[in-house]
Amino acid sequence: TAYEMSDDECWHRLGLEALRQGNHQVVEMSYQRTKNFERLSFLYLLTGNVEKLRKMLRIAEMRRDIMGRFHNALFLGSASERVR
Repeated sequence: TAYEMSDDECWHRLGLEALRQGNHQVVEMSYQRTKNFERLSFLYLLTGNVEKLRKMLRIAEMRRDIMGRFHNALFLGSASERVR
């Protein structure tokens, strides 16, 4: 199973197939395991999970990811965070 393997390619393929089938919980787990932050933020936007989007904003700040911070602030509608 994917749990036993720590191969990012397997997790990526699992996430793609879960996305095709509409299983967003597995997609979320897959993106978390592969550290695919951009797609994870977009998934949270599509599912309306504002709390997790805020968490992704904090993660982007800790990683010093300027574009990630901007995108998450844009998704959250936070103008003050976008110009920061």
